Amino acid sequence: MSEYAELKIENLTLKMFRNYLDGEIVSLFFSKGDLVTYEVCNGKENYTGYAYKTTVKKAKERMDALGYGFANFEKIYNEKVLEAIDCLDYFYHINIDYEDREEYLNKNLSKHLSFRKWKNSLHKLIIFELKKGNLLFNKEEFKEKVSTVFDKILFYAVHDDGSCDSFYGLNPEIISNAYVYRMILESCDDSVEIVLDFTDIQWWNDDCIPKAMEAVGQKEKTIVLIEGTSDKDILEFALRELYPHLSDLFYFMDFDDENGGKRDGGTAFVIKNLKAFYFSHLKTKFIAIFDNDAEGYSSKIALLNEINHWPDNFRILLYPELKQLKSYPTITPRGSIIKDNINKKAASIELYLPDRIIKNNSEYFPIEWEARKKIKRIDGEELMLYQGVITQKDDIKKEFHNLRLRIEKGKEVFQSEEWWRLNEILKTVIFAFD
Repeated sequence: MSEYAELKIENLTLKMFRNYLDGEIVSLFFSKGDLVTYEVCNGKENYTGYAYKTTVKKAKERMDALGYGFANFEKIYNEKVLEAIDCLDYFYHINIDYEDREEYLNKNLSKHLSFRKWKNSLHKLIIFELKKGNLLFNKEEFKEKVSTVFDKILFYAVHDDGSCDSFYGLNPEIISNAYVYRMILESCDDSVEIVLDFTDIQWWNDDCIPKAMEAVGQKEKTIVLIEGTSDKDILEFALRELYPHLSDLFYFMDFDDENGGKRDGGTAFVIKNLKAFYFSHLKTKFIAIFDNDAEGYSSKIALLNEINHWPDNFRILLYPELKQLKSYPTITPRGSIIKDNINKKAASIELYLPDRIIKNNSEYFPIEWEARKKIKRIDGEELMLYQGVITQKDDIKKEFHNLRLRIEKGKEVFQSEEWWRLNEILKTVIFAFD
């Protein structure tokens, strides 16, 4: 006899797994850190229980990071809705003959199939299922709430015994179920827990639990190219602390290995490596992100000028411009300090560290100006921008490493509000494909 595991939000079962977990689905919601074990005593014996647990908010961030956000969903939906929508049961209930269905769909139904209308009907159904349980067991009660054409299409697509090929009215071969899962979460409170308890599958086979442990590691990592080891160290640390549930989705390219091998850093090598990936025609997602300074801005423009149409699996970014950096202390040639806009001129990653690292008492370490750079934009306009660097840069790096060690050793608590500027960089990276 088979054993089962349910993926649940409140009273709604999103997916029922038989004997083994499907890693493609499980890793949409959970990372390795979401595993929970607990002791079970049933009166006869004690054994270990296993579950993955996360919150709706974290699962939404995870799916957005994987590219299943609303903008991508709506684009695919609008392009393919007539192929994707499951109207078969609806046609049956309104007595449309088989040979007339395609014409009826195009002439009579298409005006009712907007993304907004599907979303509204789904929301109505999900709110009901969260409270009452799956529609399969509450057909008559929900039928009273069915009013719009899309309500009826969804109702008849979902109300049977679950044997149909569609998922909430959409064909998964046309539109991935992952987009639908993401939309379902939009109807849930962010703090609500998502639970997949897979305790019972251990009674099916000895390999069920080990394979369930591996199910969360099946999403291909997005490769992030940065300028140097400092960027890598800082971003990896901040990602682990601020978004531990997403850290398994990204790989910041190394600059050395355990055998003593090294590769060069700097903008020139980010450009070189990204172009090599481009010409290799790989389907992996790649992000190149540069400092928000003149050198980084010049590098981004150079890549966009050289290759006009980058594939959808590539992103070329700068560290985000911040309002605070529009008025930051800089040193003039005469040695006085004035406030200046250092976006696209001098905002290397050090400028995004906590205040206590980049301040001397109450004053920010100022920017020193170096050479001017000529930048030719895509529209042909030429700009002249000074390249700047923060003073005391080496001391700032040392202070970051000391702070990181104190936090990692438990000698100091990570204060997320201190790292708000780094969080802006992380959001730029995490949601680059959203």
